[in-house]
Amino acid sequence: MVTGVLLAAGESTRFGGLVPKQLVNIAGKPVLGYSLQTFNDHPKINEIVVVTQENLIPAVQDLVKDSFSKVSAVIKGGKTRYLSSLAAINHVNAEHDTKILFHDAARPFVTQSMISDCLNALEKYDAVTTAIPPSDTLLKVVDNEILSVPNRKDLMCAQTPQGFRLGVVRQAYELLEKEKNYEPTDDCGVVHRFLPEIKIGIVQGSDTNIKLTFPKDLDLAESILNHETNQ
Repeated sequence: MVTGVLLAAGESTRFGGLVPKQLVNIAGKPVLGYSLQTFNDHPKINEIVVVTQENLIPAVQDLVKDSFSKVSAVIKGGKTRYLSSLAAINHVNAEHDTKILFHDAARPFVTQSMISDCLNALEKYDAVTTAIPPSDTLLKVVDNEILSVPNRKDLMCAQTPQGFRLGVVRQAYELLEKEKNYEPTDDCGVVHRFLPEIKIGIVQGSDTNIKLTFPKDLDLAESILNHETNQ
């Protein structure tokens, strides 16, 4: 059993606009529709759970009802990303060993190979993340001053999908709920902090697996689509 979770509950604060970025159209198709299509078409994905804002549930249900047969539920997310992941974990009623993939719906260009690579890596690891090497020099900064310059070859930029054995990520989130001063930005971060004995594997991401954060990112997304169409 493999469950795909699409996290689409962000409030798009930095994105702005009247339409939430999950439902903004790129080339005539909602942002959410791209990752939905990729997950729905993958032969090893058995079900998809979409996590979104409560007020967007009717619109998302309308989007998925005719075209995405693997969507089993559209559920209410939380005010933060990790609360949305927790909502999905609590919703999924499956065995400890079930594979679950979390993906940011704001990354429309996830590929089938990324999903496959994550699932294959879960044969060896209990947790995996998609990631790419950084292209820029990275700085550790305190009070607007450089504290150190980490060696770039030892660093990677995390993306999604991130995959887990359900029992492992569920245990990590149970421990997180007891922590008052930590707010994670991704699911592997939760496992790493609370289950440090768990080795987290890495699979190759892509420069095109961008996350739409600001309005200008729509231009980049359209450029990526045009490039893929003309290849």
